[in-house]
Amino acid sequence: MTVDQGQYVGMDLDKNGGPVVDAIVEAVQADNAGVELVDFNIYVKVKSPLKLLLRREKVEEVLGRDWSMDELHIYMSSYFGFIEEWDEDHLLIRWNRED
Repeated sequence: MTVDQGQYVGMDLDKNGGPVVDAIVEAVQADNAGVELVDFNIYVKVKSPLKLLLRREKVEEVLGRDWSMDELHIYMSSYFGFIEEWDEDHLLIRWNRED
């Protein structure tokens, strides 16, 4: 599948978050096909074609402790796409509902 660069969604994560940011990235990679990372030293851009799903349960599994989706506010400096769903269990970013 070829994806136009304009069809990517994602988030920029502040790398000062250390192991938490690493766990978020690993969770996103586990649950989304075709994830690309761009490392800018102080932050990492996490891009996914068409949609990006982040599940609290997966982050907790990788991190080895309880984790709240509210903590994402601390580490996510920006996002691109539309936040379609965000609750205590998951975040879903897409461009539109038809994807």
